[in-house]
Amino acid sequence: MDTNSRVKSGLISRRALRARFRETGIKWRLLLRNNLAKVCVGFIVLEIVVALFAPLIAPYPDDIGGAVHPQDKLEAPSWSHPFGTDEFGRDLFSRVLYGTRISLGAAAAAVGLALLVGVPLGALAGGIGGVVDDIIMRICDVFLSFPSVLLAIAIAVFLGPSLQNAILAIVISWWPWYTRILRSQAISLKERQFVRSARAIGSKRRAIVFRHIVPNSLGPLIVQASLDFGYVILTLAALSFLGLGAQSPTPEWGLLVNTSRNYFLNAPWYMIFPGLAITFTVLAFNILGDGVREVLDPRSRTY
Repeated sequence: MDTNSRVKSGLISRRALRARFRETGIKWRLLLRNNLAKVCVGFIVLEIVVALFAPLIAPYPDDIGGAVHPQDKLEAPSWSHPFGTDEFGRDLFSRVLYGTRISLGAAAAAVGLALLVGVPLGALAGGIGGVVDDIIMRICDVFLSFPSVLLAIAIAVFLGPSLQNAILAIVISWWPWYTRILRSQAISLKERQFVRSARAIGSKRRAIVFRHIVPNSLGPLIVQASLDFGYVILTLAALSFLGLGAQSPTPEWGLLVNTSRNYFLNAPWYMIFPGLAITFTVLAFNILGDGVREVLDPRSRTY
């Protein structure tokens, strides 16, 4: 490639990058035009900040672990303990705050790993086709023949109760959804003009798949991942509630709700505050996912 070609290629790359940034800015502004989505974005950003700085924000950092204060057990909400205390006298506000880090971190790991498995397989299935497509799709059919939550429970039972195993169980039961989404996008994009042009100039099949097809298939994946984030948090809480996820004294929201069952009549706040944390977080991610879908699909836009 001569100097002029290199300069021209660099200019095209820079222009494409600037165009991509402008497009992202436009989509972000469209998303924030939805007032409900704006509130959810603010709530999620606040939760991320809390997750990052939970040990510093928590008023009683020692209560995050296995500290015991028998004299303070099951105290009602007060100025010193806004969410009350648990059966060991630990501050529930501190534990729910730290549970934000655990739930968001575990959900991010589960969704990220599911994408890491599902996206390449979907790209290969849709981009290459033939026998590769048949094999990958039949494997997906096996996993999708079971309800994802029941499959995650069965895998967690087999692996043993722990937060890491619960994350792995969700990854194993979730990746086929991303594979199918990307495969359908790849099949649709294969016949587009830009893919045919890349094929005509001699681009290798792998380059076409991962340089042209995958980047242009990110929209549906982003929508699905944003919606799945809330579902994964709910599934992790369910697994911990059943004793298959995080184990005591880890202050995971589902585990807190499970433990609070024994004290619900005398200390209802013990169950209410972790339950509200799960509810509002899942609701925020679901509304955000709907907002992202409307931004990326103009046909469904209502604002």
